[in-house]
Amino acid sequence: MTLPDVPPPQQRPSARLIILDQAGWALLFRFRFPDRTFWATPGGAVDEGESYEEAARRELAEETGFTGELSAEVHRRYVVFTGPFGNRVEADERYFCLRVASRDVDRSGWEPVEQEMIEQVSWLTSDDIRALQDPVFPENFADLVDQLKETPQT
Repeated sequence: MTLPDVPPPQQRPSARLIILDQAGWALLFRFRFPDRTFWATPGGAVDEGESYEEAARRELAEETGFTGELSAEVHRRYVVFTGPFGNRVEADERYFCLRVASRDVDRSGWEPVEQEMIEQVSWLTSDDIRALQDPVFPENFADLVDQLKETPQT
């Protein structure tokens, strides 16, 4: 029996953002892929020559319009998943936190693929996050929000 050739997963180092408002509500995007919907934090791939922190700052500006001082890395997640086009992706995700005074998300920097796939932008409490019907990534996001909202701002 011959096994089919399966291409290796695409390596995708990613910088992700946990953005909290002053009340501890977290920003999440609801993505719609052809075969599924889910919630995830803003963020994206680390470009060639970028550090994770540099990518986090760039993604922050592009996807939300926010600026500010990011925390040091607060979480790391390694995962293999199927991307929106059926491709296998191996992601090394690093998470950084930002606290903001305003909830006004600027979508003007979104790329066409983001405009197509992100169908909702929401500010949610950790209890709201736990009650969502669609999967949330990272899976422990509500717990991270609880931990971070109790952590003093630096």
